[in-house]
Amino acid sequence: MQHFSHPVLKYLVIIGVLICILNGCTSKEIKLTKGLKVPEGFSIENAADSGLVSYPIFAGFDNNGRLFTYESNGTTTSTEDVLKNPIFQIRILEDENGDGIFDKSTVFADNIPYAMGGAFYNGSLYVAAPPDLIRFKDTNNDGVADEREVILSGWTLNHNAATLSGPYMGPDGWLYLTDARRGFDIVTKEGDTLKGKGARIWRCLPDGSKLESIAGGGFDNSIELAFMPSGETIGTMTYFTDPQGGFRDALMHWVEGGVYPKPNQVIEDDKLILTGDLMPVMTKMARIAPSGLMRYRDNAMGETYRDNLFSAQFNTGKIMRHIVLANGATYTTQDASFMESDNNDVHPTDVLQDADGSLLVINTGGWFIAGCPLSVVAKTDVKGAIYRIRKDKAPKTNDPWGRNIEYAKLDNTDLIHYISDQRFPVRDKAVEEIIQRKDGIVKDLAKAVPKIKDNEYRAAAIFAAYRIGTSQALQIVRNALEDSSSAIRVAAARALGMAKDKSSVNKLSRLVVNDKAPVQRQSAIALEQIGDTVAVPALINAAANANDRFVEHAVIHALITLKNSKQLEAALQHPSPAVRRASLIALDQMQGNPLQKSQVYPFLFGKDSVLKETGIWVTMHHPQWGDLVAAFLKTALTQTDFSKQEHKSINNLMSKFSDDSRVQDLITSALLQRESIHKKIFLLDVIESSPVKNMPDAWLQLLKKMLLDDSNIELQSRILNLVQLRDIKSFDKILEGIANNTKMDQSFRLKALGVIINKKKILSDNQFKILVQSIDASNKSIVRQQAARILSNANLSNAQLNVLAKDILPVADAYLVPELVMSFKSDSSENTGLAMVASLKKIQTKLDNLPMKDFEKFIANYPVNVQTQAQALIAFLKEQQKERIQQLERLESSLQKGDVDEGRRLFFGKATCFTCHAVENEGGDFGPDLTNIGEIRARHDILEAIVYPGVSFAREYETVKITTSGNVFTGIITAQTTDAITISTGPGAKTQIQRSDIVAMEQENTSMMPSGLNKILTTEELSNLVAYLESLPDGLGAIKKH
Repeated sequence: MQHFSHPVLKYLVIIGVLICILNGCTSKEIKLTKGLKVPEGFSIENAADSGLVSYPIFAGFDNNGRLFTYESNGTTTSTEDVLKNPIFQIRILEDENGDGIFDKSTVFADNIPYAMGGAFYNGSLYVAAPPDLIRFKDTNNDGVADEREVILSGWTLNHNAATLSGPYMGPDGWLYLTDARRGFDIVTKEGDTLKGKGARIWRCLPDGSKLESIAGGGFDNSIELAFMPSGETIGTMTYFTDPQGGFRDALMHWVEGGVYPKPNQVIEDDKLILTGDLMPVMTKMARIAPSGLMRYRDNAMGETYRDNLFSAQFNTGKIMRHIVLANGATYTTQDASFMESDNNDVHPTDVLQDADGSLLVINTGGWFIAGCPLSVVAKTDVKGAIYRIRKDKAPKTNDPWGRNIEYAKLDNTDLIHYISDQRFPVRDKAVEEIIQRKDGIVKDLAKAVPKIKDNEYRAAAIFAAYRIGTSQALQIVRNALEDSSSAIRVAAARALGMAKDKSSVNKLSRLVVNDKAPVQRQSAIALEQIGDTVAVPALINAAANANDRFVEHAVIHALITLKNSKQLEAALQHPSPAVRRASLIALDQMQGNPLQKSQVYPFLFGKDSVLKETGIWVTMHHPQWGDLVAAFLKTALTQTDFSKQEHKSINNLMSKFSDDSRVQDLITSALLQRESIHKKIFLLDVIESSPVKNMPDAWLQLLKKMLLDDSNIELQSRILNLVQLRDIKSFDKILEGIANNTKMDQSFRLKALGVIINKKKILSDNQFKILVQSIDASNKSIVRQQAARILSNANLSNAQLNVLAKDILPVADAYLVPELVMSFKSDSSENTGLAMVASLKKIQTKLDNLPMKDFEKFIANYPVNVQTQAQALIAFLKEQQKERIQQLERLESSLQKGDVDEGRRLFFGKATCFTCHAVENEGGDFGPDLTNIGEIRARHDILEAIVYPGVSFAREYETVKITTSGNVFTGIITAQTTDAITISTGPGAKTQIQRSDIVAMEQENTSMMPSGLNKILTTEELSNLVAYLESLPDGLGAIKKH
């Protein structure tokens, strides 16, 4: 975490060289220190251990090389407890003899609710300590803060660390902060109230004034920032999407006014201005929980490392290297591991550069579990540490922190010379001294700037002139708009926009129309910030060639903010489709609602597919336009098939307007036609996502007819899913008929029976008989699992439970036993309980996967005699489960070299993994996406998840029990609205529950994944399955062969 510094990155790198660099990073891994591996040519050592630090999370230097660490005491507690009993502290570490190992530790400040990083500036430490931004100062130089001032307040603390982080000092002299989707209610220094629900990227001046949000969205959390040479902001974040396709987290390029994924209701609630689709992701990542981020600011590790990004990944124990490449008006990266760990308890949370060019890695230790999808048990005995990574034989830097330079005594020429010093702390100190001299140095600075050869250093001089802020200083910035480097032109445009410099409008208006994409983007943002409507014609012209999403965003956002609706209405007739699109979006999002329905008509009914999509997108924001939507859909539904994008947008439009009777009639009419299966499934998707609470009778009658008459099993299954999701009671007799129809597919019959039981919970004798027959070993494992799941979800009679206890349990396969045992969870009959315990004693070697907490809980419901009989069994099982680690190690050692292709066949076949899990969008969504499981989990972890799924589980797939007045549902919450919760109780089985019907909702500690799947596989098969999972995502090539 590099706070005092002004991080920068280069634009131009030769791609061929980069590929060689990345290959070099990963080809040889040596230098192992306590399970830590770094590339050949580097070494790693302890810079501070638990004797100096406890559980550090973030760290940052002051301007003289003292390291501030932001630490927990190792307690994972609730948000309320953290606020009542603040547990965080800030520590100062010092390396007194310069050997690279810290040897002095002082507690700088304590009793902080959650210290989420900080920036040292002008003698004070600014710290994100939600709900506050706090300034700490040590006035007597004893290493302990004696001033503590709340600069701003109103953010929401959450103990899972999805909360306010930072601040980070930008090259423009502003403090930047990152925030999570937790809500805020802030009164600014100017007396304004900022209130919202969504995540934000913030900035303010060091005194807390001029607080503003520069970007936001529906993502869960943003963590750390790094700045590029011209001031662009790159950050780590989590949940740009719910896990799918192997992705969840990201590096993001945050631009002013940007609204970022994932989609979430808070975007609409906060009335965020949209410029089209949500902004693109810069670098997609798996579920790796990225945290700290930095850019490398010099050549100490070699010229090819300069301006690389490095990020810390909590889940994987890695430090990643990211080589940044220009990509239009944004960036992309080439990524490789730089540090890896063989120790599962190593959790890097930050990485930063020391003045000598070495990297410091912050390992927080094993305490944190509140927000981590891979940790379940806090390991407070595993304390944190700080490691140092050095380049072998790197040249020594003399006076790396520039402590021997008396900056205040330098003349202007010598001071400006230090802007080009190789030592980044020296450059930063020189900039601060230049700013202090104000107009007294401006003439010399103006002469010097064009002579500074390095773009990074020249950009720093431009930002220094902006921060001086006088008219004379800003002329240096205006001149830079004509610099030969596009990076400098971007920096100048950024600075002039933030200065609201009206004198630069004409130059910016030329650049926004005709320059490289990054310059166009930043010029449009600057014109918006300056606020002069004279720029509107230039922005309209710029829209004609805004082929880059970031340029398009900046242009449209500026047009919205400048509010010249008359010129935009005229531009709807512009010959350029891109201009018409931009103008329509701007009119739609502009305050005052100037857009008319008639202006959208040509977009919806024209031939241009992009403009049609834009028309649909705009129409979604106007619920009063039902007649226009009905007219459009009447034509659209005559298409024989939709493209992927059309499918999505038309589905959203129909769902949004599905409470309109005209749209309902169109859906009914379309279902009556002899449409393709794909078209019918599309219409079922619309009905499923419809917010209509009382489904029209015409739809119900058609669904019944299709369920009985259609021979397509996929279509029929989708209807069953819909019936369960919407809890449609009028289908009960039809469902019973399907369940009893022995001519129909067995799995489909069980699916219908599962829908019945989900509502009624009571099984007839005939239904029970069907399930007992389905558990028989002659059936496929997927059918047997399905039947066991239904039994565990039902409220069985004493007679049925006796059959289960005496006849089924003694001969059941091990992987079915946990579900079957859970069928007794609501029973309290002594005879039944005794029979169940007696049978379990006979098969106790099959019970190592039994969820003990749940078993003990429902055993306590039985009479004392049953509890007594069960004690020996429980004692045996507890002892057996203590040996799980040894059992797992024995199983792991027995694995052979697996066949990836055969493992893939098992995944989508006998092992039934695909019913719950997807790989590259193929498979189910009941469990976590496994597209890149091999990248984020070791072999041991994968095997553990197969054999003992309850030991650890993905946080986004927590098991929840919801109780209503007449039912109990156990499963995974998959969707929530203000009115309802959707819970998935099994593969393809979802139920929508109105919040008003919920009596209680509590989290369960049991995984929904069935235990003991290894029991149905041979050692060779298990080896193949593990090999396939380990191979992902690289093993995706094997998928494409089949």
